[in-house]
Amino acid sequence: MFLSFPRPRQAVLFGMFALACSVWAQPQPTLREAVEAAWELSPQARSLLSRQAELNARARAAGAFLAGPPALSLSHRAGRGQASGARETEAEISAPLWQPRLRTATNFQIDADRQLLATQIDATKLKLAAEARELAAAVALAQVERDAAERKLAEAAALAADVERRVRAGDTARIDLLRAQGAVREAEAMRVVAEGALARAMSSWQGLTGLGQVAALPEAPVPATTHPLVSAAEAQWNAARAGLRVADADRRDPMEVGVGIVRERPGPGAADENAIQVSLRIPFGGDIRNGARIAAARAELDAAEAELDAARRLVEADRQAANAELAAAQRAHQLALERERLAREAQELVATSHRLGESDLPTRLRADAERFEAELARAKAALEARRAITRLNQSNGSVQ
Repeated sequence: MFLSFPRPRQAVLFGMFALACSVWAQPQPTLREAVEAAWELSPQARSLLSRQAELNARARAAGAFLAGPPALSLSHRAGRGQASGARETEAEISAPLWQPRLRTATNFQIDADRQLLATQIDATKLKLAAEARELAAAVALAQVERDAAERKLAEAAALAADVERRVRAGDTARIDLLRAQGAVREAEAMRVVAEGALARAMSSWQGLTGLGQVAALPEAPVPATTHPLVSAAEAQWNAARAGLRVADADRRDPMEVGVGIVRERPGPGAADENAIQVSLRIPFGGDIRNGARIAAARAELDAAEAELDAARRLVEADRQAANAELAAAQRAHQLALERERLAREAQELVATSHRLGESDLPTRLRADAERFEAELARAKAALEARRAITRLNQSNGSVQ
């Protein structure tokens, strides 16, 4: 029994074919799914999600009865000289208490920070969506150029075969065969360059999302909604306002209440006397302690308000620019369709004339090149129209 093994070249080709089949067999993800995949891989996800644990810890601290951890204090005094034999020992546990308005203000700030975190996550995902859109468009453009190069190569090879038959039949000169073969080599080089560009674009896409398939570009715009960047700016303003509320409520150190035991011996031979003491420490506040904090909180609130106004202006300007870009791209697509129609009709006439021997090969090659350029321009224009749609969706705050 003899076992046959594939040749190295055949094995490599078979492996590449199997890998391609496995990749293209995967379902094409939506843009939202691609954004979620990119979010799982992004370092921003870890840093933002780790803040959730911080907010949970702050919420637990704000929900506690005490404003901070308790403290234990011990003291011992012993007499000397005439008071020799007298001694006193104290042990006290004290704990800070919440100020009347500070706990409410702290809970309000925690809720504002939670909302801020949620909007920051949405804004970060929208930025990832912008990167994913551009990479998906780059892959689609590379695929268009690769497919066009393959069609050009097939047409050039068919023309070269026809010219070779004519040369053998003595109907045309050998220089025409050389020109046709040169066109084939040009098409092969174009395909190699297009395949390299496609591989590079796919690598960038996989580096961002980790997906083997590229999300399709949308064909229709989605309605405008509240933009995540505006929502994040509004949440930042609310958080700054909550911070000012905390600074205004925290005008003094927390009160402290303590409970202790005192054991005292008045003198030598005297019995120990025990007592329980309760202490209350009430610090006084003032502008010296909290004036700088309130001023800083007000400055932060003013900055957040300015950023909110700027975010609204930028989002509206970006939305208007995206609408104008979409209108221009759609108009360019219509013009490219008309150009393709004219170039195709002209090429068909020249091809018929060349088959009948009424025109030479250079004229045929020029007509083929013009048709190829028109077809490629039409495909690129269609892609640019879809890219303009996805940019409009981006300006509307959508990850679809």
